[in-house]
Amino acid sequence: MDRPGNERHLGADEPKTAAILVKHTPGHAQRPSSKFAALKPFIPFRPKPTVSVSLFDDVGFFGTIFSSFLTSSVWKAFKSDLTFSDLGSGSPYDSIEVNANRLHRIWTEEVDRKGAKDASMLRVFWRFLRTRLLVATSIGLACFMTYFVVSTFFVQWLLQYTAAPNPSLWTGVALVAGMFVLEVTRSFTFRATTLVGARASARVIAAIIGMGYHKVMRLQSLKDKTVGELVNLFASDSFRVGGFPNDAGFLLLVPLMMVPITAYAVYVMGPWALLGIGVAILLVPVEMLLGVKIMQLRKRCVKIADERVRMTSEMLNSVKLIKMYAWEKPFIRRVEELRARETKLLQFSGFLQSVMIAMLSTVVPIASVITFSAHVMTGNDLTATQAFTMVSCFHLLSLLLMLTPELIRQLAECVISAKRLKSLMIMEERDTNVQPPDGKKTAIDIKFATFAWDALDVAGKEKRQEENTTVTGTVEEDTEPPTVAAQADDGQIETKLIETLFDINLTIAKGTLLGVCGSVGAGKSSLISAILNEMRSVKGGVAVDGDIAYVAQQAWIQNATVRDNILLGKPFDSSKYEMTVQACCLKQDFEQLPGGDMTEIGERGINLSGGQKQRISLARALYADKDIYLLDDPLSAVDAHVGEHIFRHYIKKMLRGKTVLLVTHQLQYLVDCDEVVLLKDGRIAAKGSHRRLMTMNAEYAEMIQNYLDEDSTDASTVDDFDQTTASTSPHDESNTRLFLQQTLMRRLDKARWSTRSLNASKRPRITDHSTTNGRKFSIHATPRLVRRRLNNREKPVSPLQRTNSIRYHQPVPAFTSNNAAMILEQPTFDIDEQKEQEKALQAGNLTEQEEMQIGKVKFANYVTYIKSSGIFSTTVVLLMFTISTATTVFSNFWLSNWIEQGDGKQGSVNGGNTTSTGSMADNPDLVFYVSVFGGTAVLMLLLVVLKSWLFSKATLAASYHLYRKVFRSVFSSSMSFFDTTPTGRILNRFSRDTDNVDVGLPLGVNIMLSNLWQAVAAFVAIAVVLPYFLAAVAVLFVLFFVLYYLFQAIIRELRRLENIQRSPWLCHVTETLNGLTTIHAFKMDSAFIKKFNGLMNDYINIFYLAHMGGHWVAARVEMIALVITVVMTLTVVLLHGSIPATQAGLAITYALQVSGMLQFMIQDAANTQAAFTSVERLRYYITNLTAEAPDVPEDRDPEATWPSQGDIQLHNLSMRYRDNLPLVLKGISCNIRSREKIGIVGRTGSGKSSLGVAIFRLVEPAEGTIYIDGVDISKISLSALRSKLSIIPQDPVLFVGTVRYNLDPFNQYSDDQIWRALERVYMDDAIRDLDLKLHSLVVENGENFSVGERQLLCMARALLRNSKILILDEATAAIDSETDNLIQATIHEAFEDCTMLTIAHRLNTVMTSDRVMVMDDGQLSEFNTPRALLANKSSRFAAMVKAAGIDVTKYISMETDDVSEAEESNQPMSEAEVECTKL
Repeated sequence: MDRPGNERHLGADEPKTAAILVKHTPGHAQRPSSKFAALKPFIPFRPKPTVSVSLFDDVGFFGTIFSSFLTSSVWKAFKSDLTFSDLGSGSPYDSIEVNANRLHRIWTEEVDRKGAKDASMLRVFWRFLRTRLLVATSIGLACFMTYFVVSTFFVQWLLQYTAAPNPSLWTGVALVAGMFVLEVTRSFTFRATTLVGARASARVIAAIIGMGYHKVMRLQSLKDKTVGELVNLFASDSFRVGGFPNDAGFLLLVPLMMVPITAYAVYVMGPWALLGIGVAILLVPVEMLLGVKIMQLRKRCVKIADERVRMTSEMLNSVKLIKMYAWEKPFIRRVEELRARETKLLQFSGFLQSVMIAMLSTVVPIASVITFSAHVMTGNDLTATQAFTMVSCFHLLSLLLMLTPELIRQLAECVISAKRLKSLMIMEERDTNVQPPDGKKTAIDIKFATFAWDALDVAGKEKRQEENTTVTGTVEEDTEPPTVAAQADDGQIETKLIETLFDINLTIAKGTLLGVCGSVGAGKSSLISAILNEMRSVKGGVAVDGDIAYVAQQAWIQNATVRDNILLGKPFDSSKYEMTVQACCLKQDFEQLPGGDMTEIGERGINLSGGQKQRISLARALYADKDIYLLDDPLSAVDAHVGEHIFRHYIKKMLRGKTVLLVTHQLQYLVDCDEVVLLKDGRIAAKGSHRRLMTMNAEYAEMIQNYLDEDSTDASTVDDFDQTTASTSPHDESNTRLFLQQTLMRRLDKARWSTRSLNASKRPRITDHSTTNGRKFSIHATPRLVRRRLNNREKPVSPLQRTNSIRYHQPVPAFTSNNAAMILEQPTFDIDEQKEQEKALQAGNLTEQEEMQIGKVKFANYVTYIKSSGIFSTTVVLLMFTISTATTVFSNFWLSNWIEQGDGKQGSVNGGNTTSTGSMADNPDLVFYVSVFGGTAVLMLLLVVLKSWLFSKATLAASYHLYRKVFRSVFSSSMSFFDTTPTGRILNRFSRDTDNVDVGLPLGVNIMLSNLWQAVAAFVAIAVVLPYFLAAVAVLFVLFFVLYYLFQAIIRELRRLENIQRSPWLCHVTETLNGLTTIHAFKMDSAFIKKFNGLMNDYINIFYLAHMGGHWVAARVEMIALVITVVMTLTVVLLHGSIPATQAGLAITYALQVSGMLQFMIQDAANTQAAFTSVERLRYYITNLTAEAPDVPEDRDPEATWPSQGDIQLHNLSMRYRDNLPLVLKGISCNIRSREKIGIVGRTGSGKSSLGVAIFRLVEPAEGTIYIDGVDISKISLSALRSKLSIIPQDPVLFVGTVRYNLDPFNQYSDDQIWRALERVYMDDAIRDLDLKLHSLVVENGENFSVGERQLLCMARALLRNSKILILDEATAAIDSETDNLIQATIHEAFEDCTMLTIAHRLNTVMTSDRVMVMDDGQLSEFNTPRALLANKSSRFAAMVKAAGIDVTKYISMETDDVSEAEESNQPMSEAEVECTKL
């Protein structure tokens, strides 16, 4: 860590100055500067700096206003593709290092003053942004003051000029020149205001993300927060806060400008002007109330969006299991239910937002109607000068109010996001201070310590209840497990704890190899977590002397090359690297991978087997060369011979002299450990050398004896062993070890060694019901023999007793391959596929580059959006906009005509134009004029509501249908898409892009259409008054459209680059959260922060330049608008006497509206087109992803009882993973009979796992057919097929929810059936011990259950399905042997009538199958009984068995049909090693 000292949770007792969060990267070196350094580009005349800072820091005022630093990029974007290298590096003033440190310092000071509970994140944001916000407000005030002068004084003077009989021409020209100067000033100041805001936006986003990322790196635990929530905080909340400073400079202008506007209005019209001003002012509280309601709705939407993104993330991480279990539709339905609720709230929020925008466009005519009608009805006259000056005042006021809806929305979302960020920042941090032991020769010292995990806090529990109600439709009882409370340092935050380890007293000397054993849930992994400081110390503490390397039970793998995963940021040393690879048995794996050790590993190690991931994790630890090694059962995922090699060469040889703590279920290695610790129920039950424990500790000796108690001859062996152990002198230790190993290796029918339950003596022995004459039969025993034994059982198996094995919550998962959910690992499914992709991959690359569309946003994207909305709905909405705008224009023309009529008597003035000279109050048709004028106001109010409702309904319909299509398209795509696409990239579509389409796009389209229609109406009105002006307008409009068409590319390309650049840092955040414990253990915090800073600095640069692209276009188009205004007013001046004053006033008013409107309209149009890139990205997934298989009509699916037998027939089956790849299965034909137990063996890449892929139809056959019970499975739907198959994976998958939800996600089974399934896997007692029973919480990744308990729950899930065909894939790897034997008996009983396919990783697991399939190079080489294959000395199977050194005598004898004969054949077992070479 780069911070000195310990910063627990920023309590009041901490220093006033925060330590440095992040160091400055070389590319962004710190520069001495004041807080105004970034304002230097606004210096009017600035020489070019001698040392370049950045593109936008090197220019002066005019270069900043016109964004001229982007001109070269604009041309490149138009002519060809724009790349990241074309944009240069970002500004050091905007870097994450500078801004995150500053924000953290301000937050620390705030907490010091107010305390963590009362600290205000909004106040922190204000302090961070106040200088720029004050500067922006000042410039914005100057902008609107110039606009005020033009819209009031100059409009009045021009109208007086047109009404005067013989004015001086030079006076008119001077007025036009003055107006032009003020308009240019207004344009420049407006542009400067928005530029200052955009720079502040980029900085606060960098600061929030940087501070939040570093906070996550220091957390003690995630508590009630999930990975999805934290990613959403980075991806969405930071940008919501960052969106506020963009236009915040205009927030205070409404109250500031209200005084001069009101004063001038009273000066022009007298007290009746206050009536119209009052109408406009009354709009403000209405808008505020609407804004508050929108904020409340958005808050509810954010909660639902969090749950939706979390569930989506969970589905992506468990997509293979979901597909194999045919759960896509139910899971999609659940997410769509959440989406429907979210859309309903979004539609109501969008309706209110549309009402706010529409009311602003109607405030001018409504205020005019009320003011002018009251003024005239009370007997006052109304002149054109008065009327249109007031209209100009009202328009200025409406322009101010037009900014209000967006600012209110942004402020509301900023408040919500600030609370969410605060909830992260006040979470407790890890104590990074590690005390050294008292003795110099001691590596780890734990003194009578009690350790606990964090329980869910009250707020988190309420949140989980709400989420659980969403997921399961049930509300949990308000009960909690027994907890203890830990008081926070500031005395304000209390954390509830679940004690797990009790009174641990353990001292480990340097250079000691300590073996740790115990049953499932005994606390072995928790002990390692305690040493790593990931648990809370309730009593006592841990002292550590030395750097730590950590190998987790479930390996954390980065989305990088194999070599990068091993190096983990360290420099490459070829000799050291080679020794590491050899020690971890990775050489052969490198030869199989397409790019060797430069092969890219997919997310969560998707293209590696479990053993390969574990060995890469071991290699990472060895290469790190640390002092202390914490190894959490690393040998359970590898074959026996590989495990033996790793233990001898890696642990005993390479780690000689290091301190090693080895948690293991493989007891044969304990004899080689210097010391052994036996854990039971969270306490140390025994500690000492193996020899001492064998003689002094009954529990440990019984555990070893249970392993040796294999047959009738083993009893004497154990006695001999005990005697030998007791009498062996120290120098005979090696003989003892050899004797124990040779004895233990007699267990030929076990796939691995694992610790038996310590309570074995308290429950009936397995031999009571599954053995005869001392012989055991596991799942791999001869089926006929086992079934006969099971049928003759005298009493049921008693359930296991477990205590203290289930915690309510665990902090950041310790080395999970995926933090959202346990990914289903199929060790060779992906290896086969990866092997076949070899020719298609270059240099071992797996992850595909993110797609980026070239050129303008295609018209098809707009068509897709319109079709999703509904063509009829879109037409009606556009018609409503037209009618609404036409009503406003009619109102102005009616006013002009009314003023022109005067008292109804006609006269002749102004060069022959007929007008009235009398008072309007004397007009006999006064009531008629007032009624029509007032009727337009009523109609406009009705149209506001109708237009807003139709618009919100249409846009949210488009958003809902687009999301539904892309969601279904993603989860209907083939597995290759998920293997080659990072999860963060997909989540980007469902979070950021979806949020843009939900909120940003409708708001932008609404404002753009409103401004566009008003601009069109203004030009139509001007054309009616001055037809000759159309010629000048036509020329300017051609220039406008050419300019916009030529340079719109920069906006689009920069936004696309921004979307592309966002994925890497989001993926890095997800990867960090998944591997937080490993990062802490290896002290790689600084390296990961440095990498994150680089990714974020690149992104912030693109993010800011994307905003500048819009300003580049808008600044130039606005100059065109100024020319239009000047030409319009100059035309009125030059044509004095030929245009009535009323029409001249109307034309000047509309010209000024165009000038002020185009700057908004162009920017909104550019942003709207850029926002359509989100639609483009969603549409890409809708149209370009390849579905798994075409839909099949349901009437073609077989009956519900299919398959009733479980017969499988393969007829000339050939399969390839891609169209351009070679076949992996080649013409396979065979029949698998009902209820057969088939073993499938073959070397890696031989195609054995591809058979499973073909049966599940994860890949469609290139040729041939698979029949199940006579039904061609290619002719039925995937759901009908997969719902009838089951797989028990090696790695368990649990979802966030309840125990019941994990076993039965879709409420297909009763509670009694679920309890029965739990009983059969011996988990019923463990679940009954929980307070909420089946409704007890399962946290993300199932981390509040041990790995073994998770496997048992997955076993129960498979039992509930009760399929006729089962694929078994090393499903009991993390379960102790006592439970394993019981589970195997359960499987034989439960699946006795099922067809079972065992994809073998070890030959002895299939030695007792009915038949064995031997695969070779995609072909079925051999298919017969094991006995027949072994009898044929030339068979491949016999050669493989011989190479493995397996004694086949036992298995051959068990193949006899006569059971008694098999029992009498009790021949001596071979002492050879039982495990074969990894296949």
